[in-house]
Amino acid sequence: MEFPPDIAVLLSRLQAGLAARGDLVGLYVYGSLVTGDFSPACSDIDVIVMVKREPDRAALGELARLHKALASSGGAAERLNCLYVAVQAGSDPDRLHNYWFGDRMTHWQLKVMTQAELASVGVALHGPWPPPGIAPVPIEDIQAAVYEEITGYWRGIARRKLLWLQDVWVDHALTVLPRAEAVLTTGDLIGKSEAISRFADFGIPAPLAQEIRHRRDGQLVTLTAVHKVRRAYTARRIMKRGVRRLSSRDPLRPASGH
Repeated sequence: MEFPPDIAVLLSRLQAGLAARGDLVGLYVYGSLVTGDFSPACSDIDVIVMVKREPDRAALGELARLHKALASSGGAAERLNCLYVAVQAGSDPDRLHNYWFGDRMTHWQLKVMTQAELASVGVALHGPWPPPGIAPVPIEDIQAAVYEEITGYWRGIARRKLLWLQDVWVDHALTVLPRAEAVLTTGDLIGKSEAISRFADFGIPAPLAQEIRHRRDGQLVTLTAVHKVRRAYTARRIMKRGVRRLSSRDPLRPASGH
């Protein structure tokens, strides 16, 4: 698969650095970079790194130095996110793994949705396919995971007023609604561009949809403080309403009339 030249160079440098350490099992790319939904302006570069064993403290220091060296080139390297998964723990969606996110090492899970995306559209840059321990995820499991995230995590986010003053939260959160609905109703995994085209289904005003689309296209969008406050109120209200709507679509609840 062909990547944009700068990203191809970045991934090649990452692969070389990881291979030199001697415990690399597989290097896999998933997400918008392989689905055709990649935005050079704002999309992350999502990578799963399968390793032989959980990195110890010394290994984590080596990985941090590798990532900082890659990030020094700027550009797309600043949006490189790598989840380090030991092969024996890959199928556990609740287990925390070491995760290089932007500019630091933290922890994250190899969630059900990530496993589903990786199994269905992932690309192997190095190592076996399919990734060790990663199998296609039944649609029922994907729907259950999405429903749990909507009714738990996103319901909580909708209550946090100050977050909605930030562009990144408005853009990300509102695209979640159509994507979650697609999974819960038809089992489809849709990208952010398709989600934006469905904004009207959730009552998202055309000017707000256009604002989000412009940022995704790399265009500068300048807002006054008053506009941001009004937008925060509108976006948060839409999110709360959308969460309530999607919460009525429990995939485990028997259909009525039977």
